[in-house]
Amino acid sequence: MLIGVIGDIHGNIDALQAIVAEFKRLAVDDVLCAGDVVGYGAAPGECIDFLQENKIPSVCGNHDFFTVHASMDNEGIREEAVKVFEWNRSVLTNSQMEWLEALPMVLESPRLHYQVRHASCQPFPSWGYVISEHSAALHFLFQNSRICFNGHSHVPIIAFHTPGEHVNLQRFGGMVTLPPDHNVLVGVGSVGQPRDGDNRACGVIYDTDGHSVYLIRVSYNITAAQKRIYAAHLPEFLAERLSVGR
Repeated sequence: MLIGVIGDIHGNIDALQAIVAEFKRLAVDDVLCAGDVVGYGAAPGECIDFLQENKIPSVCGNHDFFTVHASMDNEGIREEAVKVFEWNRSVLTNSQMEWLEALPMVLESPRLHYQVRHASCQPFPSWGYVISEHSAALHFLFQNSRICFNGHSHVPIIAFHTPGEHVNLQRFGGMVTLPPDHNVLVGVGSVGQPRDGDNRACGVIYDTDGHSVYLIRVSYNITAAQKRIYAAHLPEFLAERLSVGR
């Protein structure tokens, strides 16, 4: 069985459509989303509708959460992100907001021994990034399935851990076979706003029979995504960074 895992769409419908089309071309059986469906990009409603129409379940990301919970404290959150939270609330329909509010914090398959979360499994502080061996070690203290897929960092990584051994974290590319005696964390990168220097939409395919994961990259119409951001009068920086993948 082939499972596609994506995350950090961030309102970029052009990138989302491109990567899901690639999954279909590769005969992926199911697609799951690691959250942040909205935020930064200028097509949040279109992305929500697309996931619903294509029956792609998602967990809740921090941008999804703060878009819905207007009363939450925005201290420590980037100014441009807060502006987009406010803009999202002005353009999303009631049903789209309700869909965001109903997103679970985790998707899991006990039978296949995996789960999907947006950020670190570490419960505090909320929305922790897994970007180093130290943060991965803290994450593994709370990971309760053999394999966990997450997003949040916008950078594809893979980390391995078995009790009593040092955590091994590395940038992820190509195909990696998953060792059966290790717990594994797979950072799926970002569909709509990559930050590792590659501007193509990013996602992961998990082969449950071959016990392997494969990173895929897909080119999409970046100019169209940028034009949407300019037309919505969102911070121009959010459009410009799409070209460089940073």
